[in-house]
Amino acid sequence: MTDAPSAPTRTARPALLLSGLAAVALGLAALVWPERSLLVIGVLFGVFLILTGALRLVTALRTPLPGVLRGFVAVLGALVLAAGVLTLVNPFDGLEVLAYVIGIAWIADGVAGLFGGMPDADLVPRGLAVASCAVSILGGIAILLLPGIAIAGFLLLGAILLLLSGVLLVLVWVLMRRRARA
Repeated sequence: MTDAPSAPTRTARPALLLSGLAAVALGLAALVWPERSLLVIGVLFGVFLILTGALRLVTALRTPLPGVLRGFVAVLGALVLAAGVLTLVNPFDGLEVLAYVIGIAWIADGVAGLFGGMPDADLVPRGLAVASCAVSILGGIAILLLPGIAIAGFLLLGAILLLLSGVLLVLVWVLMRRRARA
């Protein structure tokens, strides 16, 4: 004999099913319409850049920052805002910029780790820590050299993971429902 499900569990079941079905639908859409999916991502990235740039400009104008820092934050805000506008004009170029940002960030992270920026590095074998940094640097270089392939790879991996996650959530919903009826 099983215990009756709690009210929160009963309430969560429809959301679980909807979440699983949405993940499956998004994963299929990304696989079937990759260009449209990338277009949506590019537009969202452009909106993100505009909002972030505007936030930086407001921060520069309204926060008591030292003069040089205020100017630096304002210039960065204006650049990010302009990048957002340009991304909305051509979202696919924005995706390439995003790939470059990811590549540069991976390289910077790997270099920082090599030069002492890895927390608790003395607790793991040095070769493992160096290998981790090297993989980050090489991954970043690969993205910089092949941004289009990186974007396509991210989309494919994301779509597959969405499909898998969605199918598993629907399976959990089915098993929960079956168990609740038993």
